[in-house]
Amino acid sequence: MIHEIAPKHMDNQYHEKEVQDDSRICFCTGRKILGRIKDGMLVWPLYREVKDRAGECTYLFSISGRDYFLAEGKEEGEIEDAVWMDWRDIRDKEPTAEAFAGMTAMHLSQWHNSVQYCGCCGAKTVHDKKERMMRCPSCGNMMFPKISPAIIVAVTDDKNRLLVTKYAGRTSDQYALVAGFVEIGETLEECVQRELMEEVGIRVKNICYYASQPWGCVGNLMVGFTAKLDGSDQIHLDKTELGLAKWLTPEEVPEIDDNSSLTREMIRRFKHGCL
Repeated sequence: MIHEIAPKHMDNQYHEKEVQDDSRICFCTGRKILGRIKDGMLVWPLYREVKDRAGECTYLFSISGRDYFLAEGKEEGEIEDAVWMDWRDIRDKEPTAEAFAGMTAMHLSQWHNSVQYCGCCGAKTVHDKKERMMRCPSCGNMMFPKISPAIIVAVTDDKNRLLVTKYAGRTSDQYALVAGFVEIGETLEECVQRELMEEVGIRVKNICYYASQPWGCVGNLMVGFTAKLDGSDQIHLDKTELGLAKWLTPEEVPEIDDNSSLTREMIRRFKHGCL
């Protein structure tokens, strides 16, 4: 998955650092980031290439000693050979560590842009010097990066079938799994049960944690579970959320070439009998 970058390691703690010539610079706008594909590999601009255009740079994180900074957004074409890339364009690129860096930079960029002014008094905020936090110098309000927990669940039945879905209003041919955001006052397991009842009208048992994944471009922390069908397999589809939901055997699940997401990994592992 995209966050599995070993033997490299991300140091995601904030440090008060000065940008250096060899620092990687991330220009972000929404869910797009400016970069290059060179010899099939994903490359972010170096500060020495863009220092006359980068403006103020904010430290993001480091990966195995390589520092990454957020700079103000630039127009396409202002940096040689660089183009604006959507998160879908980078998620499966190599090196995986650079793709993960780009996704995480988008997360921090969106948060940073949303907290330039205090939500309590409206004053201009400043970045804290010791931790990743925007502080209001007027009223003392502290704003930390927003991380939204969401569940995703692979449901199987006694016939060795997996419940797969497709989202409503999307053209993708790839299957997904039932997923949803955790509500206030709700455990992860309760969220699994609620989302399944709301979207497909089924009950489950034996809810077990599988794995988690940061999904930076939308600020999510995806928490994966497996579960067993409990009762009827009849699907009652919520057509506002899903365009399709059905049960598939391992043989009916298509091969998946997407290695970046938790969803695809869980579906792939079911197909190969190791979920």
